[in-house]
Amino acid sequence: MKLQSTRNGRKSLSVAAYNGGFALVRESRLVTSDGPTEEVQFLDVAERVETDSIVVKGLEILEQNYDYDLVSKGKLLERYIDRNVHVRNSETGEELEMRLLSVSECIIGERTDTKEIVIDPVGELILPALSEGLLLKPALVWKIAPVVLDQEIQVSYLTKSLEWHAHYTMEIKEHEFRFDGWVKILNRSGAHYEKAKLTLVAGEVQREEEVNNGDSMIVYSRMHEPNKPAQALTDRFVYAVSRPVTVMNEQLKQLSLFSAHGAEFKRMYQVCSGDTHADIKLEFSNTVENGLGIPLPAGLVKVYETGESEEALFAGEDRIAHTAPGKNFCIHIGKAVDITSNSYEKLREKQGVHEYITYVYRIENEKKESIRLLVEHIIFEPIWEMESSSHDYERKNSSKVEFVIRLQPETTVELEFTYKVDKRREERGY
Repeated sequence: MKLQSTRNGRKSLSVAAYNGGFALVRESRLVTSDGPTEEVQFLDVAERVETDSIVVKGLEILEQNYDYDLVSKGKLLERYIDRNVHVRNSETGEELEMRLLSVSECIIGERTDTKEIVIDPVGELILPALSEGLLLKPALVWKIAPVVLDQEIQVSYLTKSLEWHAHYTMEIKEHEFRFDGWVKILNRSGAHYEKAKLTLVAGEVQREEEVNNGDSMIVYSRMHEPNKPAQALTDRFVYAVSRPVTVMNEQLKQLSLFSAHGAEFKRMYQVCSGDTHADIKLEFSNTVENGLGIPLPAGLVKVYETGESEEALFAGEDRIAHTAPGKNFCIHIGKAVDITSNSYEKLREKQGVHEYITYVYRIENEKKESIRLLVEHIIFEPIWEMESSSHDYERKNSSKVEFVIRLQPETTVELEFTYKVDKRREERGY
């Protein structure tokens, strides 16, 4: 006896989606039969299921197959090769009976009465009853020892082609902003997920190459429930959507993660060597005081700014990395037309075993308000020491120096600094 289990018998369904384009599907179903069952056809599974990931609890399985060769005109006709079918003329109502010989390129049959060969007969093709074992949907087919079923089974598997991405909108006005988090889910796995418990995993999960096609799957994993601490999961954060979610096959769905209102941010400007205009950057903290304080997945941030006209305009966009609570964001949204920079090497001279390099940044602030500007300079010589500087600086690492400059409205400031390089030590490599 065969038993078909469909989503109508589903008791629970959960989907854990990963950034890398795959998902873990877990569901439980009630299966019952009137007599001893030898085969269970588990229908309504994803067409992109990874068959080596399937785990079944509640059944003693002897053999497992994945049947996805679904019914279509060609597949159906192949089941009737060497069987008798009828062709009905819609105008006259007459029927021709023939033995089906081939359906590969065209329909070829042999008339049962005259044994003549007929190619692509004109009329309505009528087939006997549906061939046994022809599945209309993808199915996991399990062979089991004969038993009467009346139990709940749990099935889990990985499926490809279900992906999610985080994205954000940021609306700024003066020194306050609103920050909204969204998640975009694209389902092309070949299955519907109705009223599922949905979790989203962000971070990095190791995936091996597949032998069949050589595609490498590198994934991400980390998340939480909106405005609540992340769930405990070793090395990951998991975001749990607090309500059941339906994601249909071939559907793109967007879900709200959170909304932070009334938070504060800082606007800053930065120039590097060779820049003609300053970069505009927005800084704020991932803290409870800012309405956040939660792990945030990597994603694109689109920024809108409201000016004196009270009309919000698109200001720029940037991508943020996975950001833990307490960490700062720095979003680059473009260039400032009214803050210019002219940087150049002013002097390079040798004195004994040392070489002295003087560099100048000429910064002009055309704004009618004061600004705070960072100058980031890269020193390519491996061994150096700062000799003098017109402004305070911080050595960020072995090659990067950062200067902080405050410019008054409509003023020009020159940053000048000199560093020395020990050419003898540089040549020796220490």
